[in-house]
Amino acid sequence: MPGYRIVQLLGNGARSTIWQVRHISTGKFYALKRVVKRERSDFRFIEQVETEYANSHKLNHPNLRKVHNLKRIRRWLAISEIQLMMEYCSGETIQNARPQSIPRIVEIFSTVASVLDHMNSRGIIHADTKPNNILIGDDGEIKVIDLGHSCDVGTVKDRIQGTPDFIAPEQVQRRPLDYRTDIFNFGASLYWTLTGRAIPSALPQTDSIRMKREHVLHPIAELNPGVPQALIKLVEDCIEPIPANRHGSMKDIISRLGLVTLTLNRKAPDDTAAGDG
Repeated sequence: MPGYRIVQLLGNGARSTIWQVRHISTGKFYALKRVVKRERSDFRFIEQVETEYANSHKLNHPNLRKVHNLKRIRRWLAISEIQLMMEYCSGETIQNARPQSIPRIVEIFSTVASVLDHMNSRGIIHADTKPNNILIGDDGEIKVIDLGHSCDVGTVKDRIQGTPDFIAPEQVQRRPLDYRTDIFNFGASLYWTLTGRAIPSALPQTDSIRMKREHVLHPIAELNPGVPQALIKLVEDCIEPIPANRHGSMKDIISRLGLVTLTLNRKAPDDTAAGDG
């Protein structure tokens, strides 16, 4: 974008690159997501950026990455490229730097639950909560990022969207999505963070997409004996395959995590270190 200077490449994905850029006049840093359409099917990536921009402007939470503006570049009247200017957040995702302290994990996920509750209260679900979308800044600040898969409550997607290790069964079945979808994604992410392993995916790594008949996972207590039973039960409630069997709401999850924090605060510090998984 005019008025900005590229500093460095931050990451890349399907048809997209994210750059750290600096505003020439103010010196302030931003993150610029650039998506280039090369094939007709690439339009879905353009749509995801449009979605992130539209839904971000309906939300206002200090731990949700802010989106500033969107630029569409057209060729022969059709969008050929899209650029999204976002808040720059330095740091690492918990996918790349998994926290080891259980109190810190609870603190992180309490913040994530607060962001998701904010979104859900406004009729929006994130639909792609995962460790790679939870960023811990260099100053320790927690940010939830990437609203490319977000949608209104009740949406039925026209294709399967989600990340295999964290996707909810109803996302695979292309059923209406609601706040319980966020609960499942949240619980799957918390399970991975506590254990270093993923839950059995509802989306098998095969050419045919079908639900697994069994939903079996390794007990958290075996993988990480230091996790309190109340936190184990919370995770199990979140990742129930049937949405109706999941816990009530993000507000309830926040409350339960608060009780876990009180329990952990009564323990000695050396009793709360997470295992290597």
